[in-house]
Amino acid sequence: MRHSSLAVRLFCRLLLLLALTGMGMGFLLYNVADRESNRASDAQLMKAARLLNMMMQDELTAGVLVAHDQVLSANGDLLLSPEEKKAFHASYDCCMFAVFWDGRAVAQSGWGTPVEQLPREPGLHDFVVVSSEWRSYGLAGKNARLLVVVAERASTRGLSVMMALQELAAPLTLLLVFGVLVLWLTLRKSLSIIGRLADTLNARSLAELKPLDPVEWPSDLWPVITALNTLFARLDQAYEREQAFTDDIAHELRTPLAAIRARAQLVHKSLPNVHEDDIARLIACVDRACDLIGGMLIHARLDTVKLSRRSADIHAIVSDVVAEALLDIPSDSIQFTVNPDYIVRWPCDVSSLTIALSAVIDNAVRHAGEGGHVDIAMVRSSERLDIMIADKGPGIPVEDRKRLQRRFERGTSPSSGSGLGLAIAVTAMKLMGGTLILQDRQDGPGLLVILRLPAS
Repeated sequence: MRHSSLAVRLFCRLLLLLALTGMGMGFLLYNVADRESNRASDAQLMKAARLLNMMMQDELTAGVLVAHDQVLSANGDLLLSPEEKKAFHASYDCCMFAVFWDGRAVAQSGWGTPVEQLPREPGLHDFVVVSSEWRSYGLAGKNARLLVVVAERASTRGLSVMMALQELAAPLTLLLVFGVLVLWLTLRKSLSIIGRLADTLNARSLAELKPLDPVEWPSDLWPVITALNTLFARLDQAYEREQAFTDDIAHELRTPLAAIRARAQLVHKSLPNVHEDDIARLIACVDRACDLIGGMLIHARLDTVKLSRRSADIHAIVSDVVAEALLDIPSDSIQFTVNPDYIVRWPCDVSSLTIALSAVIDNAVRHAGEGGHVDIAMVRSSERLDIMIADKGPGIPVEDRKRLQRRFERGTSPSSGSGLGLAIAVTAMKLMGGTLILQDRQDGPGLLVILRLPAS
């Protein structure tokens, strides 16, 4: 199925609607303009006929036609002088005329259709001469024997409309192009709200399920906002049920594991030393199972963590995590160095960063071994903060680094944990928009883990 842009489809439909509307309006306007042009041309014929009649009034009053009834020629020199004909032609250059007395032509313009083809009746008439259409107007004089006829070609009547259309063609084309451009930009601007809604949703974590405020969005999107809020409510309920189930499972599993560990320790005291290694392996398996359950619980809770980004003292957070790690290991078995030894403020979600640091530092302690050393440094720039945790353990081969960032993937060293530590750290960093980078130490063997936090 071919997917097209909503903006393009709306634009095409609106453009088609505007085109049909414009064509309809243009057709109506052309007809109105043509009708008005014909009316103006008819009025011009009437004025021309009246002008001729006025020019001949002196001769008509003197009875020239009556006195020369038998000898008056069609040239009409007795009725219209050459100067009067020139004046008429200057005013009505597209019109021809003829004057009839008792149906006989007694004066004419000297150009145009033969006078024999002219209608010899008062009023407006259409006639055709050799496939050429004409329009005429006949004006009857006070004497019923006199008829003044003025005519023009029909083709000249539409010239004014065509000339007006030609003059309007360029500005109308520019107006059309400008209108189409404005329509497209307006449509894109109006639909950009959908992109803003998508950005708002993409910026949320899985735990950010608070409903959207419909007031912040156009009323056209309220059905979508309502549907999204309903979905958020369902997801929130599902997460709560999942979290409750996970907590119950963790509790139910930890209780028997704790009992097994306690029994194993009692058995270790009562059995001969020959079984010491077996009991130690059993206790180690129980501890690993407890770590695995704890890691799974932390990883599940990360999906429902509600981020609260604020400026925090990163040095204090690192120190707290280090202090907690020292509680779980023998005294002086691991040496920690934290640099710099002063307040380093940076925007972050404290809970997520604490989880990531705990997972990475726990891995570093496990791989550093007895008497090992873990170096922690914070390097800040204008764009990012790097928290670097380095140990002197066996490190991680380059080809395994991507794999070990997935859940339940363990390394090949005997000190490998549950396979969740790095996966938990990666998830926690992603929630804050940060990244986890694995590198080799520059000053010797070991692994360098960089927790990179952006400025915003």
